[in-house]
Amino acid sequence: MKIKNILPIVLALTAFSCEDFIGGDLNADPNKPLDVPISGQLGQIQIQMADTYGGGTSRWNCMFSQQVEGVARQWDSFNDYVVTANRFDADWSDMYENVIVELRTVTAIAEEDGLNHYLGVAKVLEATAIMNMTDMWGDIPYTEAGLGADNFSPVYDDQATVIYPAIRTLLTDALGLFAGPAGPIAPGSEDLYHGGDVTAWTRTANALLARYYLHLGDYANALSSAQNAYTDRSQNMGYQYGSDPASHPWYRFNNGREGDIEFHPTMRGIMTGLNDTDRLGVIDQTFTINGTPHPYFVAALKQDLISYREIQFIIAECEFQLNGNTATAQTAYLNGINASFQELGFADGGAEYTAYVAQPSVAAPLDMNKIMTQKYIAMFAQPETWSDWRRTGIPALTPTSGSAVPTNWDYAQNSYFFNSNSPSEMTAPASLLRGVDWLSNW
Repeated sequence: MKIKNILPIVLALTAFSCEDFIGGDLNADPNKPLDVPISGQLGQIQIQMADTYGGGTSRWNCMFSQQVEGVARQWDSFNDYVVTANRFDADWSDMYENVIVELRTVTAIAEEDGLNHYLGVAKVLEATAIMNMTDMWGDIPYTEAGLGADNFSPVYDDQATVIYPAIRTLLTDALGLFAGPAGPIAPGSEDLYHGGDVTAWTRTANALLARYYLHLGDYANALSSAQNAYTDRSQNMGYQYGSDPASHPWYRFNNGREGDIEFHPTMRGIMTGLNDTDRLGVIDQTFTINGTPHPYFVAALKQDLISYREIQFIIAECEFQLNGNTATAQTAYLNGINASFQELGFADGGAEYTAYVAQPSVAAPLDMNKIMTQKYIAMFAQPETWSDWRRTGIPALTPTSGSAVPTNWDYAQNSYFFNSNSPSEMTAPASLLRGVDWLSNW
């Protein structure tokens, strides 16, 4: 059995500074790759994905969707959409160098050695990664990504015709692999998301398909996929952080940049208007107060990449749009709110939750405003909140500057510098208003 790996190749689509390009072991022979077990790669990829999603992706997306606001230093200007392309360099390079290229290696090993369940996991992770990336940037390099010296200017693949179909193929292929034999070895404890549990990975693939179909406005398939996904919070796909230095990205950011980002008045106003005092008491604080950590953004926070509460709100939205205010829609809606209370440390179905959902402003009959407003609150600090707002316009947001709230990230400055196929560079705020292809479905 040939369980071996190659060093990540230089990624064509990401431009490097001189020290990045030269960095590493100058005595290493690139034509004699080091042996690294596939099991040793999986966890590192998963940590990198959680770090990026819970770090830069969460900060930018949730600032644009007005859950948090930049109030000091450069984040004060970022909050008003004064953003240069280089601010997105780190997220761009992290996702390509440390996730996409590494996953290509894992996939090649798994295919060569018949490691079917490893291959299924790699496909789910790749689908997650490229969906997150294309949802932020729109068209991105993908089919020609990671070719090194063979192609330093990969094409930007169209989101609608290339990237999104690839996501669906990856996830459906993974479901087929999970339904069959594992192969010579199977993922185990090195899988930091699901511990090698193929049933859990099957649920996650369906959860991601639900998000995928929802972005496309396909309520029927989104509902079907969501109903085959998570049935409780313990099944979420995510990474459990620990104490320093292995702490959650928000905790690290707040420790290093105290006072730069705080809770947003828009979200505060929504929650205050709904008498959402219990949840507000946990999250409505500056993120560090004289060195005292935020009560939610603790070091050992679990970072979900997709969750039970998100799935329940997808069921509620899809069922409502397809069939109206049914018992199924109402149950899923309440499940999503209850899961949010639990996320913030309250008891399952506890007194705080019970009193809150008894209010007419929260209780059935449902409408889209109730569903999406409660999802907005329940998904605090989750990047998907921005996609929900871009789809539905709920809640109503007033731009902090200019006439429009951003609808995409700008491309990395390095991509403009070094890839001849990059789109023409624009300056903010125009660079943040291109939108993404799937918005045309809404």
